Amino acid sequence: MDSIEIVNLIEQPQYINEVSEWIWKEWEENHGAKLEDSIYRTKHSMNKDDIPQMYIAKLKNEVVGVVSLWRNDLKARQDLFPWMAALFVKEKYRNMGIGKKLQQVSIEQAKNLNYEYLYLITEHNNYYEKTGWEYLETAPLDNGKYTKIYRYNLKK
Repeated sequence: MDSIEIVNLIEQPQYINEVSEWIWKEWEENHGAKLEDSIYRTKHSMNKDDIPQMYIAKLKNEVVGVVSLWRNDLKARQDLFPWMAALFVKEKYRNMGIGKKLQQVSIEQAKNLNYEYLYLITEHNNYYEKTGWEYLETAPLDNGKYTKIYRYNLKK
């Protein structure tokens, strides 16, 4: 397989609309959000030296995945930050290690910004534990459902 390149979205903004659509379809469309809102958030999530940041995975000239570093991804826990969020890999490229590479970039960037922990929320079972994340707790979402919070120790 050809090598995967991970780059900050700020360096290749031509992919803003594409990755915004992925995020919107995966997490926002069913909650009544508009695609335009997702594009707006993506445009304002591009930094190099602070959060928020977004990274894309590229294979040849095709963008195949995305991950974000956000100040918050869970309204119920405003005290926790930063968050790895919106980790998405196109379906035909899954199970190729791309998600792990995107995770690693998020972890390294959060370390570079001198945070002690990185957090995420997920409904997945036994995925993040394999890459060093520890389960923290279950927390409420705005829609009456619950999600799991995980933490990654950046100082280890």
